[in-house]
Amino acid sequence: MTADPHDTVSDSSEMPDGELLRMIGSFFRATGWGAIAGGGFFMVFTVPFGLITLIADGEPGGILVALLPLGIAFTGTLAGMIGLGIPLTALLSHLECERLGIYSAIGIFGGLLLPAFFAAWLDGSFNSGSVSVGIFLGPFGAMAGGVCGNVWGAYRVTLADQETAPSANPFHDMIY
Repeated sequence: MTADPHDTVSDSSEMPDGELLRMIGSFFRATGWGAIAGGGFFMVFTVPFGLITLIADGEPGGILVALLPLGIAFTGTLAGMIGLGIPLTALLSHLECERLGIYSAIGIFGGLLLPAFFAAWLDGSFNSGSVSVGIFLGPFGAMAGGVCGNVWGAYRVTLADQETAPSANPFHDMIY
């Protein structure tokens, strides 16, 4: 340990708290927009049904019915982001090839395939039922994944551009 206060504590990169909060915010912003893109179509049907249930029967469960597609889409998008998005972000960052189109393509293909794999996992085998679920929910997963990948990729590309941008004050960098 040296007495110089500018030395790092470890060899791993240190992230300031503000950057960590921006990253977490971007993660959930991407997941939320992906969920809206993937589940929004189904809400055209469930929101009127939920409101009728809430108003006519006085049943507060109508709100849950109305928001069910959004909850399912958020869960699927979050699973895709954790299972595919974050590991592939680490890989793309390591390879230094973070591009918006790559993130969007990963999201589209991941969202297209994950519903079929999830249905096969729930069923216990990959059969015609899981393929049917994949064919029906795949386009909605692709929309969710594409939007999520686009929002996350925009954040990552901006972050990568900031890291490679020259410093505004090179004399400050020489001193500190």
